[in-house]
Amino acid sequence: KQYGVAIIVSQAFEELLSEPARSRLRHLDTVTVKGSSMKQRIFSYDARHKGVNFFLYDRSPEQADLDAETYTQNIWKTDPDLLKMRQHVTKDFMDTFVKGRDLYLAGKWSRAIEKLKEADNIMIQTIVEEGIYEYDLTTYGDQLLDPSTSNEEILRLRQDIGDRTCHNLLAYMEKEGGVAPENWRGY
Repeated sequence: KQYGVAIIVSQAFEELLSEPARSRLRHLDTVTVKGSSMKQRIFSYDARHKGVNFFLYDRSPEQADLDAETYTQNIWKTDPDLLKMRQHVTKDFMDTFVKGRDLYLAGKWSRAIEKLKEADNIMIQTIVEEGIYEYDLTTYGDQLLDPSTSNEEILRLRQDIGDRTCHNLLAYMEKEGGVAPENWRGY
């Protein structure tokens, strides 16, 4: 819950996966487990169900059995349901998020805040423009794309459709005054 994602996995679990599966995970943060000094990266598999008809590609039980028998590692890059659930995760979003996360881990928080806000805005824009939401957002026009809005309803929607990991990392850094602690080691 701390990162606002449904599926979170440890570095140890990530290392067990095939390369195609690993390529679909997002490194969220680096942490230490309570009582340990060993660093551990944590990852998410970003999948969105709101506004996604991801069971659009119904298969007969026989076809599902055949698909299971012929499973390959490429399922992560070819399965229509998996692709549909991840359509909100664009290359532009990932590139910008990675820059923000890396700046955060490096203790360059003012620049990290800028990049993570930019990544969040990219996700919001993608969801609005592609219509990837459970409700029709067209009535809000471009208001949803304005990060400086003070409209409560728009702020609530931006929070709901944006990237929760960005929101949580931003909240943590802002709680600390936007400056990494002197003893910051990237976790």
